[in-house]
Amino acid sequence: MLEIDKFLAATSKNLEGLSWYEIISKLGLLSFNSQGNKPIELIAKLARITDSSTVLIVGCGAGGTSVHLAETTGAMVYGIDISPESIRTANTLASKSPAQEKLHFQIGDAHALSFPPNTFDVVITEFMAFFLQQSAFEGFFSALKSGGQIALAELMKDPKVNARADVKILAAEQKYSAVLGYKFHIPLITDYVEWLTQAGFEHVHVAEQFSEPNFHEKIKNVGGWKNLFKITNVLLKLMRASPVLRKKFLQVGLVKRVLYQKQPTAKYIFQAILAGRKPNNSH
Repeated sequence: MLEIDKFLAATSKNLEGLSWYEIISKLGLLSFNSQGNKPIELIAKLARITDSSTVLIVGCGAGGTSVHLAETTGAMVYGIDISPESIRTANTLASKSPAQEKLHFQIGDAHALSFPPNTFDVVITEFMAFFLQQSAFEGFFSALKSGGQIALAELMKDPKVNARADVKILAAEQKYSAVLGYKFHIPLITDYVEWLTQAGFEHVHVAEQFSEPNFHEKIKNVGGWKNLFKITNVLLKLMRASPVLRKKFLQVGLVKRVLYQKQPTAKYIFQAILAGRKPNNSH
């Protein structure tokens, strides 16, 4: 985790002024990724990412998986995120990495990429594509080289969801939207397939669907027991110090219970990797 002592020393007013994603970036937490580095490791394998690859990670957050990818594959990794605080945190993390020269983080909007066409071998999204419009996928298509690959590591909803469960899921999405200050909605897996296909990608398919990790895997994914105790201590202090932050943490906890833990709803929400390819000789 990064800057926790500095974070706790800040005034309650400053803490309350941060967006939700800035708060979790400061704490070194993940939003909806309960799988740790498993998705990025699988994507590296499926896309055959090597030290000769150039990769764009959209919605890189605090940079943890970007750093892991660069360190384990040697690839040149570019990460963008719309949150300045997330990018500051990612740059701090990169500065301490042996793969520092392979890492490039910058503030960026997924709907307005600043990279020239045909730049990347692989484009990856991490638990943020539920915020995107069709134009973003078209931008990803343009940024990829001919034959390049896209991989969405995302939350997805089963098209077979029943009406009763869908109402509860929608209510949870509205609660999370209130915390964020903008709309959050988990698309059906068929929606993602349609968006990628319309953008020009071919061979779009679910490469992997993850089951919810067990208790021991969750501990590992947050960095072990020591890190878990530290995170818990920080959260409790923040909740005691600020009613506003306490309300946010409790609301997000309720949302995650609906999406991950309560069987009547959670069985229709899953984390998966959706993969596709830009056709050869495309521009």
